Amino acid sequence: MFVGRSSSPFGPFVDREGVSLMSGRVGGTPVISMNGNRWVGTGHNTVFTDFDGQSWTIYHAVDRNDPYFAGAVGFTKRPALLDPLDWVDGWPTVRGGHWASDEPMPAPAAQPGDVTAYAPSLAAPDMPGDRIGWASDEFNSLRLHPRWEWVRPEAADTSFSAGSLRFPTQPADLFGGSNNASVLLTDAPDGDYVVETRVRLDLPAEGCCFNFVQAGLVVYESDDAYVKLVHVSIFETRQTEFAKERDDAPPGFPFYGNTVVGPPAEWTWLRIAKRTVDGEDEYRAYTSRDGMTWVRGGVWTHDLGAEASIGLVSMGGAGFTASFDYVRTFELAGP
Repeated sequence: MFVGRSSSPFGPFVDREGVSLMSGRVGGTPVISMNGNRWVGTGHNTVFTDFDGQSWTIYHAVDRNDPYFAGAVGFTKRPALLDPLDWVDGWPTVRGGHWASDEPMPAPAAQPGDVTAYAPSLAAPDMPGDRIGWASDEFNSLRLHPRWEWVRPEAADTSFSAGSLRFPTQPADLFGGSNNASVLLTDAPDGDYVVETRVRLDLPAEGCCFNFVQAGLVVYESDDAYVKLVHVSIFETRQTEFAKERDDAPPGFPFYGNTVVGPPAEWTWLRIAKRTVDGEDEYRAYTSRDGMTWVRGGVWTHDLGAEASIGLVSMGGAGFTASFDYVRTFELAGP
């Protein structure tokens, strides 16, 4: 669920970064997304204000542990959830950015004179700490460091220019049975970490269609088990897609899912924060158009294991080039 705002009902409606929802590099500030608990697919909402002046939203979501009706795989349950909606610097966000609740919440003030017991608590961003040098690369050389390895042969015409790795987009993919894209990998650190890159994908900013040309970060266990954060072309739009693929989906269950973070730019900063919570690995996405102001995205939980690698992809169609300025990996400092 995303928001844009305007001083006129006729628009233009823009997000917190000032990007129009009608732009090719499409704008939209996240209001709610999955946060690592059992709820995914959050959306289809309405909003009301209670008698204490607190905003609330009623919305649908899917329980990832119980998604389908009995005997009807694919027939999705979408129960209605109720959570408070907070306004931070004029922008709405569910539960102060904590998003979908997974426990009983204080009730709205339902009658005149009632007071809700809900008190906002703002979510803190995942912050990079000390840089992990052996898992970082500024691409200032004319060749790849030996720590990097290719899955499948090296992408044709990969080169270095002006301190960037130039990785042409391939007419290949990493989706389902179409696992023919070259993936550039290096070891990921143990424990919690943040990995970041800055990428320029030379797609036209507007126009259709270059489906599904993409480039960005991947945390990779295998061709069928990963999370990726990419700048991607989808029909008339350019988006930052945060996707998950799993190799253990039961029959009839989806093996791939995606969500969207902030709008891309000519150069787009991509960041994935990995942390282990209650025995599950959680991966949260962040994007930025300037490297300073970050859009906080959703969380995928995934069991990629201790042997997972971090890496880069550039795929979905030929004719374009992704330029990666660096890959930097950090210890996770907080929250």
